[in-house]
Amino acid sequence: MDVDRFEGVQSGIAERTELATEPGTTAVPFEGVRSVESIESVVGITGGYGSTLLAAVSAAVLLVVAVGALTVYRRRATNTFGGLSASPTGGSASDGGSASADGNGGTSDATEPNVGKSDRSDSDGASTAFDDQIGDRTLDQLEPVVPDAVSRVRDRLPLGRNATPNTVDTIERDLRQAVEGALDEGLFDPTVTSPLGGTYDVVNLPSRFRELTVPPGGETAHVADMEGVVRAALSGRDLHEAARIVTAVHEHCQEIESHIRRREGSYLETRREAERTLEDIRGMTNRFDGTLADRVREFVVDGRHEALLGVRDIERRIDTADRSLHACAFDDADRAVRNAERAGDDLLMAVDFLGGVTGTIDHGSGRIEVPEGVDDAFVADLVPILERQYTVGVEFDGDEIVVTGGESSQSGGRGSAPSGGGGGSRPGGRRSGSKPEASGSPSLGDSTGGSRRERSSGREQLTPDAVADEILFVLRELDDRGGNGAVECQTELLPDAVARREVLEPLATFCRRQTDLVASVTLQENAPPGFFEIEFTERTTASTGLNSLRKRFTERHGG
Repeated sequence: MDVDRFEGVQSGIAERTELATEPGTTAVPFEGVRSVESIESVVGITGGYGSTLLAAVSAAVLLVVAVGALTVYRRRATNTFGGLSASPTGGSASDGGSASADGNGGTSDATEPNVGKSDRSDSDGASTAFDDQIGDRTLDQLEPVVPDAVSRVRDRLPLGRNATPNTVDTIERDLRQAVEGALDEGLFDPTVTSPLGGTYDVVNLPSRFRELTVPPGGETAHVADMEGVVRAALSGRDLHEAARIVTAVHEHCQEIESHIRRREGSYLETRREAERTLEDIRGMTNRFDGTLADRVREFVVDGRHEALLGVRDIERRIDTADRSLHACAFDDADRAVRNAERAGDDLLMAVDFLGGVTGTIDHGSGRIEVPEGVDDAFVADLVPILERQYTVGVEFDGDEIVVTGGESSQSGGRGSAPSGGGGGSRPGGRRSGSKPEASGSPSLGDSTGGSRRERSSGREQLTPDAVADEILFVLRELDDRGGNGAVECQTELLPDAVARREVLEPLATFCRRQTDLVASVTLQENAPPGFFEIEFTERTTASTGLNSLRKRFTERHGG
């Protein structure tokens, strides 16, 4: 046997084996194996005994090629699904290896890296990078501070948090920039703005609000340094610690604002009541006429009477209370605004009492009890003005006002139209004790000076007492005749005994004087026919207003 020829065959076999077992190759087609032809030529040359040997070698070559192709195919299929390859000899994949070609063209048991296990290692490393640098807890802490930024981070994170290190760096940078933006917008500024304008001096708050213990070291920071604490945390701390500090400062600022809002709530409500009282007083003083109106504005609004705190005096007290509120001296502010409210109520009572006096003058004579809150000096200074303007007798005996001689005033001798600041106080307030005492017969046919009739612009007008039943009838008819704070009726649809100018005009006059309830009264010219409308104030419903009007009218005029 020619040794050189046999070595050539062996070399060809080795060459084909390397081709079949090279990782990543595909199955080798048989027609692509050139060495088979060479082997056949060798068999032809050696003949006889050599032919048998070479045939066996050829079969071995073909077997090796087939096994190598099958191994490559199975490995590629397994890697596609992330699994482990089984060895062609039935070896366990858990051994981590498969047959591979060595440098000499043979196979070896060298272990090939497991692709699936490598993927998991990379994923675990990426997830660890996210947890080490940021983590879900940090996101939870920052969410109340920068919710939009945290939402974007959650949306961009891959499933399993296996973000690459570059992605994690980008996320951290975005979060820091978002907190810096919130800092620039004043989110960590503990200053609280007042609904009255201006800001609160939070440095005057108790120490639990004025100071903050900063995590994790427990340093104490003053409320004026909150923004500086956040800036230092962003520049010198990792994101975990920075998030803890940022969250602590944010929560502390919220606690400060919550405390202030709780304390200001009752103050603002009392202040609103005081302001509404002053508005009512201004409206009631505008209902007076002539010299009386000028003197009432001087005393009541401008405060030019030593016995009264005027509207402007009370407004200055409210301003003082506001300054105490903004200085975070909440107890002082509450006391001051309550005192202002009480002063307003006393002033309203005085104006309301004066309206009761003019109302009594309008319909004859009577006695009006002076409320305890009305100063005697104020009443005494107004008595001569009332007598001159209304040409009636007005006496003040310390407890009540007595009006007499109303007949002459009702015969056209008055220099101004009847006017008053109101017939009663606001609901829940104190009424002046008006006790009208009209003289003469109540007969509608009586035309003497003692009758309950007035003459206005040549028309005979009955006083409210004379037509009390008719007026109450109209007030009852107005129930369910409107909504949204106003009621109205067509006067021509009322019964003939009621649909008269002599009834409607006293009704309109009475309603106009209830300024705490009524915003405006409209009686169409020459009605009936025409409409009669009552519009109530913003804080008075139509139903409540009508009930109060009927009650007040009954108390004052009967019916």
